[in-house]
Amino acid sequence: MPVLQWLNPDYVQGLFESGICSTVEEARNYICESYPQQKSFTSHTLLIFLNQNEISYKKPLSKEELEEQVRIATSEIGGVAGRKAMQGYLRSKNIHASQERISNAQKIVGQVYFENRRQDAQRQLNPRPYHATCFGYNLHFDQNEKLVEYGIVFVMAVDGKSAFITRASIMPRKNNITIYDQVFAASVVDFGLWDQTIQDCGREFFLSIFIQDYLKDFRVKPNTERSRPPFRQVTSCKNNRVERVWQEVNARVGFPIKFAFVEMEENNMLSRLDLTHMFATSIVGCSVARVLYQRFIDGWNNRSVPKKLIPAQYILSKGNFILPAGTLPTAAAAAELYRNCDGRLTDESQFGKDLLSASPEKQERRDAMFWEEINTTFGGIENIANYTTNNQYHLLQQAVIKFIEIGLFVASQ
Repeated sequence: MPVLQWLNPDYVQGLFESGICSTVEEARNYICESYPQQKSFTSHTLLIFLNQNEISYKKPLSKEELEEQVRIATSEIGGVAGRKAMQGYLRSKNIHASQERISNAQKIVGQVYFENRRQDAQRQLNPRPYHATCFGYNLHFDQNEKLVEYGIVFVMAVDGKSAFITRASIMPRKNNITIYDQVFAASVVDFGLWDQTIQDCGREFFLSIFIQDYLKDFRVKPNTERSRPPFRQVTSCKNNRVERVWQEVNARVGFPIKFAFVEMEENNMLSRLDLTHMFATSIVGCSVARVLYQRFIDGWNNRSVPKKLIPAQYILSKGNFILPAGTLPTAAAAAELYRNCDGRLTDESQFGKDLLSASPEKQERRDAMFWEEINTTFGGIENIANYTTNNQYHLLQQAVIKFIEIGLFVASQ
């Protein structure tokens, strides 16, 4: 007798083909959460359904294959990531395995890392209950200045319901126009307008707040009234939805880069009083940070959360307000609107001092020579990132020194 007759076989097949689910257990949990009005069923019942409808699902990786994939991923994102973060990162690469199998693989390929995580299991918890009705209800912004003294600033936006990182950016100095263009506007282009944005009282978010308020009437759906303010400015402790993410970013992106630069200072290879040195740390450090930052985001957005969906899966039922074409101002248009309302904005500027700032031709030559060196001698910026996240700092340090040396060489020509 056919089972689960209400369930569409094509829908189930799509779960496996799209990579949303890789095991029968995952598919069962996903379907039960997606159809709460239907009676719950067991994994065995779903397996019978798969057999009856000739639906195939991916064969699990062997123990050896999974260990090799975990070994490669560890070289790319470091050993700070636990089984959940590792599962998310592997899932972003279309590699699927249970957390238990991943944990066992991590014990084998990175025993030292595993013990360090076990001894440091305390996690920052949300101090207050938080509620968001859907993806698109709240968008939380924040910036991180752990590396600001080296010309590296992190900014990100996080959806309140799912904790999905919608957009993130790295810049030499926090800047209203850059944050609007690369974080706020980019998030709205990808997903639509959020009902409310939440950020601290920093001036760097003023342009994004201004445009959120400027577009507030587009939040109102037909035959409804909207009384919620379009934005809220709160203290950091009340913006915990995004604040807690920084703990992970610092461990996997910020601190390894900072340790490399601090070690250079201690060995008199770098001086914060020399602005040309700081220009080099900003250029090279931002490049390495972008690689590690994106890897972190890929893993975070695809990780499994207990009793909830994978963050990326919430997008399927998002409640964002889709703006008509041409409604969202460009960065230049937004800046002009803000300035016309007596607002003041500063254009993005470099960090430190570029010896070649007066000669664009020499800047172009230096950059070409440097990146050629990075790709041929250092194995590419991704390779430098791999070493840095695994606490091997020599490649990053040598890259900074090489940038300084090439700049001095071109300046002397």
